[in-house]
Amino acid sequence: MVVVRPQVVETVGHVLGNVFQRMYHLIEVCGDADTATAAVLHSTTRALEDFLQQVIDYFSPVSLVLQHVPAAEVAQGLARQLSDAVGGAVELDAKLPAESCLLVDPGRLARSFSLLASRLHDRAGSPQGSAVRVVGETCGGSIRLTVMLPTTLVAPQSSESEVRWAVAEKLLETHGGTLRQPAGRSGEVLWEIALPLQP
Repeated sequence: MVVVRPQVVETVGHVLGNVFQRMYHLIEVCGDADTATAAVLHSTTRALEDFLQQVIDYFSPVSLVLQHVPAAEVAQGLARQLSDAVGGAVELDAKLPAESCLLVDPGRLARSFSLLASRLHDRAGSPQGSAVRVVGETCGGSIRLTVMLPTTLVAPQSSESEVRWAVAEKLLETHGGTLRQPAGRSGEVLWEIALPLQP
């Protein structure tokens, strides 16, 4: 076990922020001479910055600011993130009692949903957007949110997507939850999120 000190992680983030600020300035300066190369450099630098942020998120200790949130709102938040990612409507079938409630950090939970949604292709205007479903149900002392996705909407597996999945999984586990990808019966991709209900 390695002790990760929050102040060290904060310092690393500050140093990286300064480095990227200088890089973006240099890209802007170079853009006057070669806009095409500057655009490629900008997108590559942005991808590197995003990836390093995920690495920091994975190794950083997580402190939660917990709030009581209705389970139905959590399901709706997940559906919204997926809808934004695919550029189309997402069917939400949430059989969640009105009184069911979670104790969660809404910001951290939204971040985990955003990381999952980033694994999807944008298919704005495609009828496949409506083929995305989120089913919510209570299961014992938890809610289970099952995301059902056509395989064509899920980006191919990559090292970056594995890191995004790991960070999303860590954030959910910090809430006492789980994230799994069981095999779909009809060949679709399934993501299962479980989060404990408040008694």
